[in-house]
Amino acid sequence: MVSATTVAATVIGLGVVIWRVIAAAERRRQAPPPPEEVGRAAQVYLRSRTHQLREDLALGAGPTVEDLASAASIRRENLGTFGRLLRANRRELLAMADTRTLTPERALAWLARVGELARTDPRLDEDRRAFLAAHGGEEATAEVVE
Repeated sequence: MVSATTVAATVIGLGVVIWRVIAAAERRRQAPPPPEEVGRAAQVYLRSRTHQLREDLALGAGPTVEDLASAASIRRENLGTFGRLLRANRRELLAMADTRTLTPERALAWLARVGELARTDPRLDEDRRAFLAAHGGEEATAEVVE
């Protein structure tokens, strides 16, 4: 005969499993924000951090490099690799983020370019694949309008 404690523990365990499954399903159903919204947020971020971005790209390290790595779920052990990659491409990235010509579309293109650069390194591409797998397994790409 099964004790009341065993039954209660089993029911609670099933509840936890069900809620986790439902929560995961709801996360997958949520549509990503529209590209226009992401572009505006990226534009505000880049404009508000212009000076810091210049410094961090020159060093290949700093708060903006860490922010970008965090947003992309780049593992801590790959942060140096990510920073060096951004540093190596700083002229291009700074030109794209020039506040005089920065629009939401250009800010979105900037983010896309950072992603393209990161994909060239196998460790960073592994982080990208892990991020996509954790968020529904789909390549979520925003349409970039130039």
